Amino acid sequence: MDDVKKWTLYMTFLVAGFATGIGTLGLFPQFWLKYGLTGLAVHVLFLALFAYVAILEAETVMKSGYYFVELYHKLFRRRAMIISILVAVIIFLSYYTANTMLSILAPLLGTGTVGRLIAKVLMFALIFVVLTRAKEKSFAIMAFGSLVFVVAVAVTAVAFKTQIPENATFLGMAKHMLVARTSLSLDLIRDAAMRAAYGVGLGFAFYLMLGSFLNERFNPRVIIGAGVLLQFFVSVLSTIIVVYAIAPSTPERLLTYVYGGEEGAIALMAELPTLLKDYQVLLLLIAISVFFAGLTSLLPTAEVGLQIVESMLRVGRNRATTYLIGASLAVGVIDAAPSVADMALKAVTVSIFFTSIYELWPVLNSKEKRPAVMGASILAALLFLVGGVYALITTFKAGGIYIASGILAMVIVGFGLIGDGLLPAQEEV
Repeated sequence: MDDVKKWTLYMTFLVAGFATGIGTLGLFPQFWLKYGLTGLAVHVLFLALFAYVAILEAETVMKSGYYFVELYHKLFRRRAMIISILVAVIIFLSYYTANTMLSILAPLLGTGTVGRLIAKVLMFALIFVVLTRAKEKSFAIMAFGSLVFVVAVAVTAVAFKTQIPENATFLGMAKHMLVARTSLSLDLIRDAAMRAAYGVGLGFAFYLMLGSFLNERFNPRVIIGAGVLLQFFVSVLSTIIVVYAIAPSTPERLLTYVYGGEEGAIALMAELPTLLKDYQVLLLLIAISVFFAGLTSLLPTAEVGLQIVESMLRVGRNRATTYLIGASLAVGVIDAAPSVADMALKAVTVSIFFTSIYELWPVLNSKEKRPAVMGASILAALLFLVGGVYALITTFKAGGIYIASGILAMVIVGFGLIGDGLLPAQEEV
């Protein structure tokens, strides 16, 4: 296999691993069960749109001749946008590291404040080692981790299908829900768009960074298209896992999960040790799958943050990694408490709708004016704007600590819009 084919394969699995997060394992099955075949079809349409947007972002950077951070600094003079994306990355890392490590260490550490903090430290240590010691092999390691993840999910799905006894009534109900044809609604369209946006992973500048490392020998349409397709395949396998994981329980438990929203999905994950107490091997397999789902999202996201810090501060890779991990861990200490962690997660969830627009900025401002390109870009930007405003309103309506989530999101997003005037003049080199 020549180098181009080898790295095309690496990058495909890298995209798949980045796009498939822990949320995919818990939230996509919930969405599909709730909205049936109609919801799945709408989701696929949005998934295709957002995958095309990701391709456009990578191609725009490739053709520009600029490194992706330089696009914002030198070409568009919108440094605040890239800083907003960096802040979202830091908060995301501070939250997600705990959940990822706790997927395998929760029985030992618990899920309280101390356990979350220890889990973060351990996860950040692993990320630091990979980013600083592997260096030019970092992408290969990330890609290999993604390959292991895809295989782990496939093995887990087969194991659940063969080991959990068939329950005709329960599984018949689940299968009926999956193939049901429901009427279109605003809730269905909104949820399908949200799941697709998360399924592609826009908002963290990953595809801009990817474009910076590709040249004319590589085809981003093949790499990103195949990577997103793999992510969808994992989503389908995750649905099989979730349905069979609930099978030892009752149909009522399935309905509680399906209509329980994000809290219902989180509650199900917490209950798995009880539901699967007689299937310890299956419980171990799903823990491994969840761990690699988190790891393969964390490493590429951390790489984006590292590249931004390295370019903005003009420091070496090791020092940039130290700054990034240090800032993320400092935030991690603050949001170690579960309630504060949930507040931080909501802030990121709202912010990435708007940072997805910031990430799309190079495409919206490119010289490429083909109707298909501009139409897809403008449509995606409008969807992100509407989704972000809706998420912000919903967050404030939730009240309590989530008011802080809304305020934090507004600060992150607002700085990206008007923060350039607050930044010192950029030296030209």
